[in-house]
Amino acid sequence: MQCLSFPPKNHPLQQKSFQPPLTYRRKSSIIECSSRSSFRLNNQIKIAVNNEGIISNRNQHKPSNGHLVPLALQDGYALQSENDHTAAATPSFLEVFKRKLNGIAHLTRPYAWINIIVAVTSVSLLPIQSLSDMTPNFFTGIIMAIVPTILMNVFLCAINQICDVEIDKINKPYLPLASGDLSIGTAIAICVGCTLMSLAMGVMSGSPALLWAQILWFLTGCAYSLPLPFLRWKSHTFMAPFTLVILMGLLLQIPFFIHSQTYVLGRPFIMTRSFIFTTAIMSIFAFVNGLLKDLPDVEGDKAFGMQTLCVLLGKEKVLPLCVNLMLIGYGGAIIAGSSSSSIISKLVTLNYIEYFLIHFLR
Repeated sequence: MQCLSFPPKNHPLQQKSFQPPLTYRRKSSIIECSSRSSFRLNNQIKIAVNNEGIISNRNQHKPSNGHLVPLALQDGYALQSENDHTAAATPSFLEVFKRKLNGIAHLTRPYAWINIIVAVTSVSLLPIQSLSDMTPNFFTGIIMAIVPTILMNVFLCAINQICDVEIDKINKPYLPLASGDLSIGTAIAICVGCTLMSLAMGVMSGSPALLWAQILWFLTGCAYSLPLPFLRWKSHTFMAPFTLVILMGLLLQIPFFIHSQTYVLGRPFIMTRSFIFTTAIMSIFAFVNGLLKDLPDVEGDKAFGMQTLCVLLGKEKVLPLCVNLMLIGYGGAIIAGSSSSSIISKLVTLNYIEYFLIHFLR
């Protein structure tokens, strides 16, 4: 079914004879057409089509509001008007549910949980001295540390998107708050709920290191994102990458090492070489990550006065800097691994060197 709109009366186009692509003959107030089409001659005529291709018109006392007039069929059927099309286009409950679920996934970023699980588990294994230390109680202590940290990471992701809605409309319009898939109220509810659960689990664990880890994560996340005086560290040149050093390089290493060594294993805190090395390498990677994440956001950051290093120096200079820092980190890992007294560390390092050379020389 097609709807055709004619120019108004006395319009220059009305002076010419109009030949619609239909063959018809007039029978009083009924027009018989060879095809099922419909059109409106003026704002006071409504055209009806029946199932046999018969078009009838009847004068209307009330003028139409739009150029396209709703058409009615006999036998109780109606052609879809503009409002009907809108109603038909209304998404189903399942579609709305999928869109909301996808929006929550983009807000909470479940893929980042892998980083949390691997990092906390790896650091918790550093105080292990023998296989006898790996008891069910030890693995329970690891899970006790992973779950509240994931919840606090959800808070960090959500609060950052809440404070960056306008910037994300330029940089990342696909994000749920910028695109409108999720409301600000929903995001705030997720923030508050995850924060309270994380802090409550930290208190219930009985581990001071784990509780302080959640508190410091919360405070650092607020300082990074909230647009308050002396805060909003992400808008400063070097505070943005250094914030990630605090989160990923320090707070993701030190508290969980202490938690595993003192609370889970019940030993006094002793800084080992492996712990110092891990913290140093992860701090380098975190600093690089803080620079790399700003590369695709230069346009929006410029528009909102964000003084990131990518805005000041440009992508062309920041990217080589990041590559060189990553090479320094990998080089340090290779040196430490090859000079280790552990045969396993030497074998892993040699395999890593082989893998690196194969892909580098390809």
